[in-house]
Amino acid sequence: MIQFSDVGFQYDEGLWALKNISFQAGKSELVGVLGPNGSGKTTLLKLGNGLLRPRQGEVLLEGKSIDSYSRIQIAREVAMVPQQTHFHFTFSVLEVVLMGRFPYLKRFEFEGERDVEIARRALETTHSIEFASRPIDELSGGERQRVLIARALAQEPSVMLLDEPTAFLDLKFKKEIFELISSLVRANAIAAVVVSHDIELAAKYCDRIIMLKEGEIVFVGKPHEVLTCESVEYVYECSVVVDENPVTGAPRVSVV
Repeated sequence: MIQFSDVGFQYDEGLWALKNISFQAGKSELVGVLGPNGSGKTTLLKLGNGLLRPRQGEVLLEGKSIDSYSRIQIAREVAMVPQQTHFHFTFSVLEVVLMGRFPYLKRFEFEGERDVEIARRALETTHSIEFASRPIDELSGGERQRVLIARALAQEPSVMLLDEPTAFLDLKFKKEIFELISSLVRANAIAAVVVSHDIELAAKYCDRIIMLKEGEIVFVGKPHEVLTCESVEYVYECSVVVDENPVTGAPRVSVV
């Protein structure tokens, strides 16, 4: 479990990027974070991964302050799936996934049979095993994103943080990625926090939704409770219609 307790963060003195952030994500729970650009979504994930330290409050992993963990210990608990990853060398897909095993290796130690087995299992779980020997830079956007999720799984984390995992993908891959994340969270009892601009997919697959505006949580709850015409218009400052998807029953947002 990951918990934010009255967390605040400043990049510059006097300017709070996040203020009074309190929420938690439990095992087998997918929490979606929505909000306009500049509302603090990526900063929140960096705090959850220990890359930034709160100026106030604290982030807890399994009930302990993240400040009490070393970087290696955090990497064994928390896996981050970035929006984009650039590789300066041509790695194979299997090599990329094996990078997720670094928290368990000693300095200058090479991956062993168990590490390879875990990496291959992660590729199978994300339906990417067929790409194992292919160069990572030859994959499509959706295929590449599945591999990055496999790399995160190879860390064997209890918490997964995802920063806009469906950015730049077409509709088919957007749906596939959210379905994959949702199934992995439940099958592996992972607590997951996903930042997204895909409101309808978040509404369909997330257990709870957090809406940020100007660094503060303004709405939090189940998708049907949070995603209303009034809340979406307030957060995104544009006119919308919110109704129910006739097939899934999830909230549907249309710009007017």
